[in-house]
Amino acid sequence: MNNGLMPKDKVKKLILFRIPMTICNFRCHYCYLAQRPVHFEGIQPKMEYTPEEVAYAIRPERLGGYAYINLCADGETLLVKDIDIYARKMVESGHFLEIVSNMTITPVLEKILSWPKELLEHVEFKCSFHYLELKKHNKLALFAENIHKVWSAGASANIEITPSDELIPYIDEVMEFSMKEFGALPHITIARDDRTDGIDYLTSLPMEEYDRAWSRFGSGFWEFKKTIFGKRQTKFCYAGAWSAYVDLTTGNARQCYCGQSLGNVFENPEMAFPEKPIGRCSLAHCYNGHTFLSWGLIPGYAVRYGDIRNRLTTCGGGSWLRPELHRFFNSKLEESNDLCRSEQIVLARQYLYGAYRKSRHLAGRLKNKMLGR
Repeated sequence: MNNGLMPKDKVKKLILFRIPMTICNFRCHYCYLAQRPVHFEGIQPKMEYTPEEVAYAIRPERLGGYAYINLCADGETLLVKDIDIYARKMVESGHFLEIVSNMTITPVLEKILSWPKELLEHVEFKCSFHYLELKKHNKLALFAENIHKVWSAGASANIEITPSDELIPYIDEVMEFSMKEFGALPHITIARDDRTDGIDYLTSLPMEEYDRAWSRFGSGFWEFKKTIFGKRQTKFCYAGAWSAYVDLTTGNARQCYCGQSLGNVFENPEMAFPEKPIGRCSLAHCYNGHTFLSWGLIPGYAVRYGDIRNRLTTCGGGSWLRPELHRFFNSKLEESNDLCRSEQIVLARQYLYGAYRKSRHLAGRLKNKMLGR
């Protein structure tokens, strides 16, 4: 134990930082930005809190232990001004950090990789392998070179492809390149169509054909995600208590992508970190279930995040994730937090609140009808 905190190899909380910055050097056809009416605005966000203030607000003493922190911009994360400074302050507190990046912004990457090795052992890059864009811009070699820089510096990196119909003709190329450069095949995620109510698969192919194309990669990440994609989660979810979805520019936090407000978590850092479990999710399926469910926001899933992110590699042996980070990524939230004794109360309140809103809506419609509106 560390001053009453959880051990350093056990996760206490998930902090997912949203960064509303749409600047990007790529234009991937499947990107969720391209699905929005306003996209690629090219504006740097105004940070209302300094790196020191942010790090203090999420210090382990306030959280009760160490966090998995995800940094992800709407555009390319490493193009956010001073992101390396914010990231370093978080890691210096003892947290473990995942940075989502297309791995082509070399100057910022090299600033991060110049940190002491003991800090880099807590850093993992989720390398978005945008093969067609990299090929179009002649940056495939740069992508591979920068990933090797990460490993050589003592940090972790895992490679992930968003499967798109347009990429299928190039699968053999991708596999050959990956085995040569990374010693393993990339993991495969699932592209979402955020324009649909059901958050459907983003493909025009029949599912049998889609599965046949992408199952060739033997990705445990893909296999787990398929088991939860499109399936509504009805068990008690601890998002909002064991996790928070925070706007890095303002500190405004929500329980999850669909949850209620938790207030501003940067504003009064001496106060207890807010905890309000979401209970039952309202979405068609868990939006990022590969993360939330493998970490244990809904207890009971055997799959562990570190295992589905990692790969053994033929490039000199070893694996994509460093041992210390892999161990932390394999810990579970239910191992470090108390289960809520009042799950049924939370769910009952959700039900009553939903019924109240529905009755108000129906009453309003009836009133308008009576008034001839």
